[in-house]
Amino acid sequence: MSQTSRMIDRRLAKALVFLQACMIPVAALLAWAMKDTTAALSAVLGALVCWLAHCYFAWQSFRTAGARASKQVMLNMYRGMLGKFAIVIVGFILILSNVKPLSPVALFCGFILVQAMSWVAPFWVARLQKRG
Repeated sequence: MSQTSRMIDRRLAKALVFLQACMIPVAALLAWAMKDTTAALSAVLGALVCWLAHCYFAWQSFRTAGARASKQVMLNMYRGMLGKFAIVIVGFILILSNVKPLSPVALFCGFILVQAMSWVAPFWVARLQKRG
């Protein structure tokens, strides 16, 4: 039973990472269509920060699984969350201080667009599981 729930959890995490990666060029195209190339680059940078942070969290969180390793799972999730937070903070600091010209609005919109996929992915995976 532990193996089944582990596979479902990993599938959802992989789907989310994939869906977020697909949204990076979408963020760039939307920003470019609405404004210019500076906005497109800013949106990509914001989206990349979000995606990299989530990739780290997913990798850290799903390294171990099972009832016997419950303490290790919790510890890994805390580490993943702290690492995700650090990646976001350091990423924004580096981008805001080093990238010129920059559109801060597009930067945060790219971040928010990719982050919003965390709400879409569970419905997407559930729909795919119903089909197959």
